[in-house]
Amino acid sequence: MSAEGKGAELFNANCALCHGRKGDLGMNGAKDLGLSSLTRVEMIAMVTNGKGAMMPYKNVLTPKQIEAVVDHVRTLRKAG
Repeated sequence: MSAEGKGAELFNANCALCHGRKGDLGMNGAKDLGLSSLTRVEMIAMVTNGKGAMMPYKNVLTPKQIEAVVDHVRTLRKAG
């Protein structure tokens, strides 16, 4: 499976419950990921350490898996 496919699979398994498959669900206060202006490094830190109601994933996903999820989330950004 490609890195992009793995990132989407991990996102759907771990993040879609609150963020939705397109990143715009907004359950439990989740942000619309399509509107995010965070850098890749900032996103990696947020997924790793969590923020607010979002749990940290540092003990759930490997650093490579977190990077794959972030790379997938960056494809959900709306053109603007």
